[in-house]
Amino acid sequence: MTKINSSQSIKDKLATLNDFPILESECIRLRGVREDDIDDLFTLFSNPDVMRYWSCGPMTARQEALDYTKSILEGFIKRDRLNWIMADLATDRLIGTTSLYEINPQHARAGLGYALMPTYWGQGLASEAATLAISYGFLELDLHRIEADTEPNNWRSNKVLERLGFQREGLLRERFIHPDGIQDSLIFGLLKTEWLAYLVKQGYQFESD
Repeated sequence: MTKINSSQSIKDKLATLNDFPILESECIRLRGVREDDIDDLFTLFSNPDVMRYWSCGPMTARQEALDYTKSILEGFIKRDRLNWIMADLATDRLIGTTSLYEINPQHARAGLGYALMPTYWGQGLASEAATLAISYGFLELDLHRIEADTEPNNWRSNKVLERLGFQREGLLRERFIHPDGIQDSLIFGLLKTEWLAYLVKQGYQFESD
């Protein structure tokens, strides 16, 4: 049996957070939500193309975006979800979201989620955002496992996950009842050891103690 850090150490790391950690790559910034993000959140989650493979339909009222903002903050307060705003690095304007959700200190795991404005599809930004969140989960929180689920026909998201080293682990049949019909769900998993190996392959240099 592999020994991993205690759940208390993950809880302690989460407890020290005073605000959403800011994570940056070449093109994007992951930051906390702000009041001026509400309209952009509504634009994002009311788009049928964005929500096509989600387990719920598109938002239909701005109040839903306001409620979503409140749920982001509640998740942070409870320390069971880090739902970042994905912002353009130059303008700091929202272009999507990225999250580590259902953070489970006892089993050292979390789920990964992301959404991106269609204008920015095909530019590798979802992969950038996912890389930032995954690295934070494994290297800062010391998680052991990160999971993701997708609709089987969501080839863009499946491609992002597989490119980052996630393994397809199973299919849950008729898992979600969506306004457009019943959906299956593909389950992906990534272990910390696999992520470290991926980073080494990408040329990442680890600092020695």
